[in-house]
Amino acid sequence: MTHGSDPRSAIGVEPRPTVAAVSRHCSRTGCAERATVTLTYQYGQAQVWLDDLSGERDPHAYDLCARHASRLTVPQGWLLRDRRRALGEPSDLIAV
Repeated sequence: MTHGSDPRSAIGVEPRPTVAAVSRHCSRTGCAERATVTLTYQYGQAQVWLDDLSGERDPHAYDLCARHASRLTVPQGWLLRDRRRALGEPSDLIAV
């Protein structure tokens, strides 16, 4: 066995995938789509942020599929900041 190799592969057992290698699914109940967006919010500031999917799952954030991210509405008076790079320039939308 060489230095740095996984001893499980030498006995025919495949190593388990890392968390980063497993695709994440949308946090919306009943949705099995692949997540592409991370939603975070600050209740005290009445702000919601949409970002490209974060590198790791955060227990204080929500992973959303593209469909649910595009249909997202925020409470009246809240600010929605869409900071996804795929959309170009970030935008600020205020729910009225």
